[in-house]
Amino acid sequence: MFTSSRISSLNRHMKTHSTEKPHICHLCLKAFRTVTLLRNHLNTHTGTRPYKCGDCDMAFVTSGELVRHRRYKHTHEKPFKCSMCKYASVEASKLKRHIRSHTGERPFQCCLCSYASKDTYKLKRHMRTHSGEKPYECHVCHARFTQSGTMKIHILQKHSENVPKYQCPHCAAVIARKSDLRVHLRNLHTYRDTGLNCRYCSAVFHERYDFIQHQKTHKNEKKFKCEYCSYACKQERHMTVHIRTHTGEKPFVCHSCNKCFRQKQLLNVHVKKHHNTNFIPTVYECPKCGRAFSRWVLY
Repeated sequence: MFTSSRISSLNRHMKTHSTEKPHICHLCLKAFRTVTLLRNHLNTHTGTRPYKCGDCDMAFVTSGELVRHRRYKHTHEKPFKCSMCKYASVEASKLKRHIRSHTGERPFQCCLCSYASKDTYKLKRHMRTHSGEKPYECHVCHARFTQSGTMKIHILQKHSENVPKYQCPHCAAVIARKSDLRVHLRNLHTYRDTGLNCRYCSAVFHERYDFIQHQKTHKNEKKFKCEYCSYACKQERHMTVHIRTHTGEKPFVCHSCNKCFRQKQLLNVHVKKHHNTNFIPTVYECPKCGRAFSRWVLY
């Protein structure tokens, strides 16, 4: 619940619940909720970067971009801390996404199938499997791909003679672009004050590369064993779901008909199929006999 000692803060907060966007960009007619958002948008048209970093030559369109830059590059401050483990983040959005790894929540549901994701990026990438969209184009042969990573692999494998290679000094990775090498070094080989804890043993690592390599040693290890039967699995969340087959627990309740389910995804499928009047199931037709099939209904 939002509270404030100032009426101006409350009024500003209330605008976040409003769909009204009275501030219009005179260049592209895009509408915004507040003057500040419009001003930041106008900076993208003019190229103005009024927020300058005091520690380097970088400048930014918005104050939020400057704050993120300073935390990533200079102060290394991580103010958003997980209450369930030692994870900490520069950005609130990343902490929110991380917490879903504890809760198992997958709020971003595909409207065409039962797929659900922890973040919007993965859902957007998944939707390309339905739309056939391929936004990434090879600059050499113009082949198109659904994911940037797949395109980069293609370029390395098919056009390596035309692409400079940058060898990582810390591991065997060979990377096509210098900017990608910088990202690789930052993400995998930079020392972190906050240690990364192995989910399967007590090992702690301060570089993500060492952490990932160690996790692979547990790849086929099924640490979680069922107390009722011989079932074993690698992830605790899978065991939590399995145990419900013994206990009969069904914690996810449909608010329309009170039917209960062991998994949230099963509840989502049920609601979509039985209570969503706008839902139209995807139907696949056999090219030989014309018979139609759907994961929802067999025709």
